Parts: sequence; C-alpha cells; structure tokens
Amino acid sequence: MIIKKKNNVRIIGNLIAIIAFLAWVFWSNRAIQITTYKVKSPRISDNLSGFTIAHVSDLHNQKFGYGQRNLISKIAIVKPHIIAVTGDLVDSRSTDIDMAMIFIKEAAKVAPVYYVTGNHEARIEDYDELKQRLEIAGAHIMDGQIEEIFHNDEIISLMGVADPSFTDISVYVGEGETVANDIRSISYDKDSYSILLSHRPELFQVYVSAGLDLVLAGHAHGGQFRIPFIGGVIAPNQGYLPKYTSGIIKDGKTKMIVSRGMGSSIIPMRINNRPELVVVRLSN
Repeated sequence: MIIKKKNNVRIIGNLIAIIAFLAWVFWSNRAIQITTYKVKSPRISDNLSGFTIAHVSDLHNQKFGYGQRNLISKIAIVKPHIIAVTGDLVDSRSTDIDMAMIFIKEAAKVAPVYYVTGNHEARIEDYDELKQRLEIAGAHIMDGQIEEIFHNDEIISLMGVADPSFTDISVYVGEGETVANDIRSISYDKDSYSILLSHRPELFQVYVSAGLDLVLAGHAHGGQFRIPFIGGVIAPNQGYLPKYTSGIIKDGKTKMIVSRGMGSSIIPMRINNRPELVVVRLSN
C-alpha cells in the first residue's frame, strides 16, 4: 500500500514537471526579449550618435498577438529611426504572405522598413508577389541596393545583399564568393559609416574582408536550443555548436550583430531561446 502511494506521488510529480516544462516552452516561444547593443566606433560622429535601429530577423510567419501588436508595440517603445528586416519574413513550408504583410504594414507606421531576403524567400514560388506587396507597403528592398540615410547632416551608407540561395552560380563559386561579389558591386562613399543587411552570419569573414563597419544578420535562430555558458546547439550552414548564433562579433573595424530571430521553421520550438528583438544604438 505504501509503495503504491509512493508510485502515485511519483507519477503525479512527473506529470506536474512535464506540464510545467511545456508551459514554460510555450511561454518562452512567444515572450519577446529586447536586446540592446551600443555600437561604438571612432567613425561614428557626434551627429550620428544615438541613431537607433530595430532589427527583426527570421519571423517565419510567427504570430505575436492580433495584428502583430505585441511585436509592434515593443518596436515602437524603442523609437527606432529605421527598422531592419534581415530575411525569412515568411516560411517556405507554410507560407502566409498576408501574415507577413500585416507585420510590414504596421512596422512601416513606426519607422521606415529596410528589408533583405533570406533563404526561405528563395524557396517560395510566389516571391514576386511578396516583393510587389512589400514595395506597395513602402518597404525598401535592399537586395543589391544602397541608400544614403541622412541623420543630423551626416550620412550612413545602408546597403543590403540578397540571400545567395537566389543565385544559381553560388552552387559553383560558393555562397561566400557570391555575397562577396554582390558587396563589391555596390558603390558607396568609403568615408561614410557603412551598415550591411545580410541574412547569413556564417559569412562574417566576407564582411570583414569588405571593410564594412557594421553588419546585421540572422539565419541561425540562436542555435535553436541554447545551453547556458555554451550557446546554441545547431544552426543552418554552421552545423553543431555553431560559432555565429547571437550577440556582437568583432574583427578589426568590422562588427556583426546576429539576431536570434523571432520564429522557428524545421524544428517547431525553441528552448532557452526567446524570440529576440535587437535594438542597435550608434555611439561615438
């Protein structure tokens, strides 16, 4: 009798633990975390100091409240000068362009939106429709483009590259060389502070070689499952225990900030890895 009671207690305890774990996973996959980085550089003048970017990556059609209001409200709180979206706005396995456009339209009411593609956009058949609707909504599509952003009479050279999955030649020359060629094709004032939007963090040395000041990237989903003091477990194009999954990475004058992203794709849940809204503030 005593043994049976102990077994019942053990079963109930295990059930409670499982329910608590599932509740925590559910909550942590929807509770947005804001991570703020102050980027310092002697190339950032007094006039540029304080320029703020809200960086959203890998939304994958994830829903954060009705009309994306939970995400939009957090973006609005930080009062960004621009919003950078670095790819995988949609998910190629369950594409919902309407859901993607709800976010873009609401975000554009907060600040100008600058967007580059990810590998999931390269996989969908109706990317042309998505691109057209993005343009109608006022998003700046930065694939292979550059725009000079004027802030307090100073210039920021903001540029972007398309995900190399869009280019068939990348199969032959490699994705790194494809992106390197795309960057070389963009002409900009080297005296201005340069910011690149790119989906791929694993190509960091390409960005370093190009002499860029700041790169914003995503793609790695924070390693999907994060282990304290170790980091992410697995990331696309990086494999197990990936190097570039989150945070700020530096080499010479080049800094790269990797967003852990907002949603999920092949693996439907994130563990110890809340959706991340990155805020970048320039400082001298």
